[in-house]
Amino acid sequence: MMATVTAPKLQIIEPDQVILPEVSWETYRRLRDAVGNDSIRMIYLDGTLTLMSPALRHDRPSRLLEQLVRGVAAGLGMKLMSIGSATLRRAEVPGGGVGKEPDIAFYLGDDERRMRLREDLDLAADPPPTLAIEIDNTRNSAPALTVYARLGVPEVWRYSVSKRSIWMGRLDGSTYQEVARSVALPKLTPALVREALDRFQVGDFDDNDWFEWVKVWIRALAEN
Repeated sequence: MMATVTAPKLQIIEPDQVILPEVSWETYRRLRDAVGNDSIRMIYLDGTLTLMSPALRHDRPSRLLEQLVRGVAAGLGMKLMSIGSATLRRAEVPGGGVGKEPDIAFYLGDDERRMRLREDLDLAADPPPTLAIEIDNTRNSAPALTVYARLGVPEVWRYSVSKRSIWMGRLDGSTYQEVARSVALPKLTPALVREALDRFQVGDFDDNDWFEWVKVWIRALAEN
């Protein structure tokens, strides 16, 4: 039977975002694993559960950035495994823990080789994704970085929908520090990611055409 939360505890932060305080780890786990909740994104951080239902303005940038990472990895000959929005979670102190669905996440290089044949993800034993990408279109996205840091994700990108800008951070202790160049995909800088996204907007590409353009573009950058 699914656990319930009383209405007075609800905090509606955005039209597509609700926060539930005082949610146990077991309740979060049961809610997350319930088949009927597959379309709901959740962030769990030490008893606070955020529920989200992504809109097109959120999902479209995530799909483009996934295409970009795939194209760059293919152009550079890097091993890549996308895990999409698979749930990342880990219980910590009794009754607590962290959990989240990234907008997109990837294993790259040696991490891909280790995870290639895995059907289930256990972050108590498996490495975290090499790179996670977060689409930021709310006023309450800060907890996401805390969750990623606690999970040990080494690199996170945040794309601002309103500003159409990209931020890259590397894990340094328990927080992320902004970096000028990706470590996961060393040729990429925030400016180059924005350049590629802008090219999609003006290039009259469909997704397939743009993917091919990205591979050619990154190879030319690698040769310089």
